[in-house]
Amino acid sequence: MWRPPPGARTIPVQRIRPGQHAFAAYGSEAGQWEVVSAFVRHGLARSEKVLLFLHPRVSTDEVLAGLGAGTSPLATAWDRGQVTVSSMRALIAPHREFTSARQWHRLTEEAELAVRQGYAALRAYIDMAWVDDLGTDIASVLERERSAEHLFTNRRYSEVCAYDHRAFGPEALRTLRAAHPVHLLDAPGSLRAEHGAGGGTRSIRLLGEADIATHAEFAAALRDAFARARPDGPLHVDLTALHFLGASCAADLLRQAAGAAAAASAGAGAGAGAGGPDATTVRCTPIQARTLRRLGSDAVRSLTLVEEGNGC
Repeated sequence: MWRPPPGARTIPVQRIRPGQHAFAAYGSEAGQWEVVSAFVRHGLARSEKVLLFLHPRVSTDEVLAGLGAGTSPLATAWDRGQVTVSSMRALIAPHREFTSARQWHRLTEEAELAVRQGYAALRAYIDMAWVDDLGTDIASVLERERSAEHLFTNRRYSEVCAYDHRAFGPEALRTLRAAHPVHLLDAPGSLRAEHGAGGGTRSIRLLGEADIATHAEFAAALRDAFARARPDGPLHVDLTALHFLGASCAADLLRQAAGAAAAASAGAGAGAGAGGPDATTVRCTPIQARTLRRLGSDAVRSLTLVEEGNGC
């Protein structure tokens, strides 16, 4: 299976922030709507303007139904123009042929307009079905994706490029995915574990949602990580890419860390300690750290919390 190139980051859609250029792939309309809905809701929560470029066949009524826009606050946001629907044809009009420069110019204008209107930034979800609709070749799209960094440097704009893998071949998808510095998890509510061993230290990065529905996956991934790390050295656990950390999953992490410390201590005697084979470092957000401390993390020997960012 193809893996992201070094330096690429995978995050849940709820973690999209201004300045990010993300790749997404979908294989069903239902799956796509889950991502779009989360993208819109979290954009509104961050006081951003949301611009949607969906499949040319999707009508405005279908968009409203798919987003559940009959309910507040989506209805209010729609009425005041904070959420808008457009198309690539409309964006580059009166021109009929796509060029990167035309698109970049118009997206920059839209981002500047959003800020003038009082929004924190502009975020755009772009269904890449427009490529076929406008008859654009893949080479032009790839060049655009690889050369779009300047759109994101002032952190007034973020973008998700969504590719239907039924319309783009595997090789094209691999190449296009590699052109994006950020990759989205396939669906909200899912969990992914990424294991590593950089610098001789075992690590596990958990992404998505750690809740009741994914508790079994979360616990199994941690067991695997602790098994890989012991007795060779410490384990680094990165929770910062989790959109949600439930109490049951947090408690499971503490239990496993305590168990690993006890096992290492029994095997190494007085030699075990911070930085030794029983050491666990947890990189987490302040909210996650608060949850872990309330559950007793301070009582777990050789467990260190390192707070970063301001996420969940």
